Amino acid sequence: MPSMTYKPAAQWSVENRHDAAADQDILLSNVGGASIRFEITADDAIPELEAALGHTVQTGRSFAMQMKAGERLDDTVRGLRGHDLRANWGRFWRW
Repeated sequence: MPSMTYKPAAQWSVENRHDAAADQDILLSNVGGASIRFEITADDAIPELEAALGHTVQTGRSFAMQMKAGERLDDTVRGLRGHDLRANWGRFWRW
């Protein structure tokens, strides 16, 4: 299964974005020590929602969802402490 590891920043950033080229299942796994925030958008604009208000993936947890072709996944980490967000797409699997 393809996967990508992000090093998110404190605010939304195009460098920490995944573009869904086709409809796909996503499993976001927070493998760090701080809460991760994410938001899905339908275009290249930075999310208007403040990063601190995005959807949350708690430490050691995963969040499964489906993305439609053309959607973008933006993510941040609360407090710059160098924690990772791992995104897997395709069939879901557990760690």
